[in-house]
Amino acid sequence: MLAIADVAVVVSNARSSAKWWKDYLGFASFTVGGAGGHAVLVAPPGERFVLHLCEGFAPLEPGDTGIAFVTDDIESVVDRMTRGGVRFPEPLRKESWGEMAKFADPDGNIFWLLGVSTRMVRDTLNSRAPVRAGRKPRHMATKRKRPAAGRS
Repeated sequence: MLAIADVAVVVSNARSSAKWWKDYLGFASFTVGGAGGHAVLVAPPGERFVLHLCEGFAPLEPGDTGIAFVTDDIESVVDRMTRGGVRFPEPLRKESWGEMAKFADPDGNIFWLLGVSTRMVRDTLNSRAPVRAGRKPRHMATKRKRPAAGRS
């Protein structure tokens, strides 16, 4: 069985980054990995998708993460974040399919914010990758051994 555990975002300080995600996007934060807590994770409350705020494991190379969030109330989200001092390298703009903006976390990582219909937000929350029972990717499939001659 295989599942996506999280998406890593390299940050300079995981705990202060978790506070930023809570303050500006309302995310919940939690720590996993033993007594000291190896991983600091953040996610929208109740969501399966989580970001692993990865501190000290790789050089900090901020840029466009390609990670997108959807909302049915983008104008108020952008307004609240802007009032709080969040930087938007690409401000809110209208597109043929809806609205979008890109925001930066304190370390300069860039995230997408997409304004879509309430139905699309709900569909996104409920979407899961298709499951095909009994099928493994070719590189993971094991070949069945044939019984030796004379054996069954």
